Amino acid sequence: MRDSLPTLATVEEVAERLALSQKTIRRWIKSQRLVAHRVGKNVRVDAASVTRLLATPGTAVVQSTTPVKKNNVMSEPRLLRQRGRAKLWTALIEGEEVFLATSNRDEAELALGRIAQEQEDAPLARKAWGVYRDAERNAFLMKYYDKVSRRRQHRLPATIQTEGEADEYAARYYTDHVGRGAQREHVKATGELPRSITFEQFGHLWTSGKLAQMYSDHVRVKVSASDDESKLRNYVYPVIGSFPVTEFEAERGLQLVEQVRDRLPSELSRATRRHVLQGVNRLLTLAVYPAKLLPANPLPKGFLPKAKAYLYPAEDRALLACGDVPLLHRMFYGLLVREGLRVSELLGLTWDGVDLVNNVLSLDKNKTNDPRSWAMDPGVAEGLRRWRDRFCKQRLRANSILVASDNTTVNEFSAARLLRSYLQLAGITRPQLFEHGDSRMRLRAHDLRASFVTVHLALGRSEAWITDRTGHKSSQMIYKYKRAARTHAELNLGGFTPLIEAIPELR
Repeated sequence: MRDSLPTLATVEEVAERLALSQKTIRRWIKSQRLVAHRVGKNVRVDAASVTRLLATPGTAVVQSTTPVKKNNVMSEPRLLRQRGRAKLWTALIEGEEVFLATSNRDEAELALGRIAQEQEDAPLARKAWGVYRDAERNAFLMKYYDKVSRRRQHRLPATIQTEGEADEYAARYYTDHVGRGAQREHVKATGELPRSITFEQFGHLWTSGKLAQMYSDHVRVKVSASDDESKLRNYVYPVIGSFPVTEFEAERGLQLVEQVRDRLPSELSRATRRHVLQGVNRLLTLAVYPAKLLPANPLPKGFLPKAKAYLYPAEDRALLACGDVPLLHRMFYGLLVREGLRVSELLGLTWDGVDLVNNVLSLDKNKTNDPRSWAMDPGVAEGLRRWRDRFCKQRLRANSILVASDNTTVNEFSAARLLRSYLQLAGITRPQLFEHGDSRMRLRAHDLRASFVTVHLALGRSEAWITDRTGHKSSQMIYKYKRAARTHAELNLGGFTPLIEAIPELR
């Protein structure tokens, strides 16, 4: 009965269901009360528009036969009601009004009974998540939709071996990370923030961009806000999300954040743990100013993991000269270390963002939504010209610059792992590039950007020259590289070889 009308019904079918004349149906089509499509010489009516027409206000409401108690008075729930001039019956099923296509109350009740029986035989209590076994890793995956209807995936711990254990874990995980948070009231991003605002509510204002609307001069909308929101939702909100922001003061605030740090899963990489804590640190900084909810950030200097490695110019030359490393990846790593781009920025760069006549690189889309342009290194500009003319099959201006002649490109998620393996392939064994411990992170593709800053500071470039290319916003961010830059200058390690000389195929 629920599907009594096809998606596209004829005028005759609609007239029969509504107990009206075909002339009336055609008049409603002409007045656009019903939506119709012409298919060849035939007219077909959209069944959804019929349902909308019947759901007009002012229709009679008729109660069903199942009584309920309300205000100590026995009454009946409004499950059945008549809609439209034809007085056809609808039923409220799973919160949705369903068209039963009959004007007879007895037939409507019979139809509703059949639907109830179908639900009892095959329950429609759909879970908001599903559990699947990953045969390759012999582990379970959980797939679900978050509070903003984005599809998510979560890998269950390897200790879970049975489907029953996986279902129990998934139910708890969904309740902690989605269900519980969905029940919390969100704060409107208007006026002054209330002193009672929780850490999770404040975080939602930041990741949704509403905080940037409130404080447009001090907070920018981040392109990567969805990544921050995901990490906060998965690892931070379940631990400290319900605490008021004003409680994160002095030693108490540090203790709360330490709870997050101590509860991060051991299987997470060091870089991921750092990103989680960076998000917490950023929120606490915003709570100090411009939100003015805290007098100071409770996290001391050195709380976040440190000690990033950077690539020496001699190591860069060895990598780019190694013929066993694919040319596409050598171009990728060579451009990162010579222009200071983020990985995502370089992979998104197209030929229309590179002016090879005037040697200007323009970056309109980036993480901070702050367009910037600068004069490229002459060796990079000439290297891009030779790369385009010799090795690029597609040279359209809208195409990415990093697409080889066989249409292959660089995978953003494997770039760091491949970088370390390619360095070893090129004979580079410096331990600091590969160590992974409490005080140091192994080299990542993103750290080639740090290599750019460190080497050019050592060569005497100004902070303004560097920030024009990297997009850093403050001297404090550049200062982190100055100690390594002084050591680099003292050792006289020099600068990077021009791209057209470092890669043999571009000579």
